[in-house]
Amino acid sequence: MRKQVELDAVSATRPAVVKTRKRTCLEPWVIGLITFVSLIVLAVCIGLTVHYVRYNQRKTYNFYSTLPFTSDKLYAEFGREASKNFTEMSHRIESMVKNAFSRFPLQGELVKSHIIKFSQENHGVVAHMLLIFRFRSTEDPENVNKIIEYILHEKLHNVEGPPEVHPDSVKIKKINRTETDKYLNNCCGTRRSKSTKESLRIVGGTQVEEGEWPWQASLQWDGAHRCGATLISNTWLVSAAHCFRTYKDPTRWTASFGVTIKPSKMKTGLRRIIVHEKYKYPSHDYDISLAELARPVPYTNEIHRVCLPDATHEFPPGEEMFVTGFGALQNDGYGQNHLWQVQVELIDSKTCNQPQVYNGVITPTMLCAGSLKGKRDACQGDSGGPLVSSDARDVWYLAGIVSWGDECGQPNKPGVYTRVTAVRDWIANHTGI
Repeated sequence: MRKQVELDAVSATRPAVVKTRKRTCLEPWVIGLITFVSLIVLAVCIGLTVHYVRYNQRKTYNFYSTLPFTSDKLYAEFGREASKNFTEMSHRIESMVKNAFSRFPLQGELVKSHIIKFSQENHGVVAHMLLIFRFRSTEDPENVNKIIEYILHEKLHNVEGPPEVHPDSVKIKKINRTETDKYLNNCCGTRRSKSTKESLRIVGGTQVEEGEWPWQASLQWDGAHRCGATLISNTWLVSAAHCFRTYKDPTRWTASFGVTIKPSKMKTGLRRIIVHEKYKYPSHDYDISLAELARPVPYTNEIHRVCLPDATHEFPPGEEMFVTGFGALQNDGYGQNHLWQVQVELIDSKTCNQPQVYNGVITPTMLCAGSLKGKRDACQGDSGGPLVSSDARDVWYLAGIVSWGDECGQPNKPGVYTRVTAVRDWIANHTGI
């Protein structure tokens, strides 16, 4: 200890040695050279980035095309939109066109081919189709048109039918985005965006973006939301019968459209209400109603109709579907101003009628959808709303109408819906759709 003190005393008497570094300054010409080189590198990077973005940026081209063909089917068998034969014929021709373009090295891609209608002309049949492409923005528009015409005229000769297409008579016309939207909006079951998110339930699930479910409506009694509904034409809604069990005066009802109730995209009154004559409360059988709008609604990207399936259409058990609504987020909860969605699975009636589920009360006019594990369900305030399913063409059909269930999202208690195929003829008899 003492030795350490002595050493400290000695070191305290020594003058401190300070080491200094000699600063080196760059010559002005060196600084200038570094700055010049840096600017050149930066300019090259910016140029390459701009070129890459511009070269790879895609421009959309929309075309209206007519394609004559012959088929072993009569026109009357597939001329009705959304019928099974219409869907099959449309899918075949759309696939032919996609295959023709996939076999040709394009500097772009065919984004969508969509049959909008069939017509009879000169003792033959013509498919009317929309074609949507994306090409590099640097591509010459005239060259794009020639490429598309060439493929349709030449490459369709190599595709195998049926049906037998006549590519020599194909005609195309370039159209703008507004015209394309108008054509698509007049087709049933089309959507502007498709959710890829899987929500566990409407409770804490996914809010809907504008245009995702354009057929959803809110039915309001004296301005307050009571039920959901589905647009099936520009003048008709379909909903649940129990929505009108007490509230029957159509003049006090309004229908609004859009993803929010307030503000809405559009609102109109009701002219009349038709409740299925076989609906008898407290039974849930034939829980369906129709509401005629006071005025036709114009179709837009945000508001247009769903497709109705044929009465013979079968939705397989396990098929993924979506149910949407403005209802509560929990049992006996409050309704929502914003539209919500939940993905569910179709459950076969045999399973749904098991003792631990609904013990035999599910009838042929009903279907079950949700999850036997719970947590995927509609809730109060969603009644009358749509349960929808898409086909291979990404066209959406109304499979069910929200009807009833034992609370919301409980295990072994899936949602129960009115089976649309079971009442399809009744809808047609009253609406002509």
